Amino acid sequence: MPLFERTIADRYLKTHRKGAFVRIMVILTRFGTALGVFAMVVTLALMNGIRDEIQATLYSATAHFTVYHLAGDIPDTEGALKTIQAVSGVQAASPIRIEKGLLRRTDSDMPPEPVVIKAVDPATAHGTSSIFDSMQPIPVEQLKEGEIILGKELAQRLSLKVGDTVALAFFRLELGLGGQQPKVAAFRVAGTFYSHSSEYDKAWAFIHLADAMRIARSDGRAEMIEVRAQSIDLIEKVKPRVLEVLGPGYMATDLRESNKTLFAALALEKWGFAAVFGLIVLVAAFNIVASLVLLVTEKRRDLGVLLALGATPKQIQRLFELQGLRIGVVGTAWGLGTSVPLCLILDRFKLLKLPAAVYDFITYMPFRLKLLDIVLVAVFPLLVSWLAARYPAKKAAALDPVDALRAE
Repeated sequence: MPLFERTIADRYLKTHRKGAFVRIMVILTRFGTALGVFAMVVTLALMNGIRDEIQATLYSATAHFTVYHLAGDIPDTEGALKTIQAVSGVQAASPIRIEKGLLRRTDSDMPPEPVVIKAVDPATAHGTSSIFDSMQPIPVEQLKEGEIILGKELAQRLSLKVGDTVALAFFRLELGLGGQQPKVAAFRVAGTFYSHSSEYDKAWAFIHLADAMRIARSDGRAEMIEVRAQSIDLIEKVKPRVLEVLGPGYMATDLRESNKTLFAALALEKWGFAAVFGLIVLVAAFNIVASLVLLVTEKRRDLGVLLALGATPKQIQRLFELQGLRIGVVGTAWGLGTSVPLCLILDRFKLLKLPAAVYDFITYMPFRLKLLDIVLVAVFPLLVSWLAARYPAKKAAALDPVDALRAE
């Protein structure tokens, strides 16, 4: 922008000799823009944080994606496991089996509890699931055949402690003396885990993969192989590579696919809230129009003099467009200068706590800033401010200097 337009715009915005009403409107417009930017940044950061926490919780008990064979059990589990581990972008892989059953204490008449039984390979399970970070009193690598790991809530509800014995009835029928009967086995409680999610803590249990293979009579074959990529963002790239090297007959799924509706709703809420708070910026844009229209009326004589002295209509138009843009820049800077540090502090020190009884997997309000969101929030009010200034700028450029000076 040439020096002429910048100088005049500065004088019109900063003069204190007259035009107090216009100055007040400019200040209020800046505050309105700042409020809209502040609200949008905080909203987007909060929705990002909630999405990240939900995603992290979903992936705490399971890996990033799971590979399975269309014909049933994986034919060559060891070979497939080594093939997957060699794929670029794969951090870890572990074979599993999933069963369902009923669990109860052997020395109690209490009704059994329905559980999801996940059979894992102790040597590789920790590499694909972070849920074992909370396992006590032993690490999952020390899990032995005939032992079981329970969720903390499930163990408390059944009054179980390490060393107790539980009876586990699998939903697999076998022919016995009384006809078809479920398979029942006794397990020793080896430890508990705490995932911060009631869905897992009250209804999940882990056993040794060899136990599940023996019960399912699978001849050493796993039902699925869990795979963890080097990051969640790489899932979409790593999953096709794994399926390509495994060949036909294999499929893969991840929790984002099975929870596609949930994540779509979160994305819709994120941008929906941002759009609502963006209306504050649009309201501020009307104030920009009003402020500049009043300024054009107030400076009618000055503009006539400038045009008479040789200023072009394009220069006058750019002058007022620059004024509107500067109003938006200041308001945007105020909004970003307050919201970004606030979000970083609130998320870093976890200041806004949430009641554990209501939100079991989110203990505080997370605020996660993303660079793209900040850029979009910064560009939006600047674009709106420039567009809002176009109308009064064109009116000022169309001013006839003779009529302006004659009127004075």
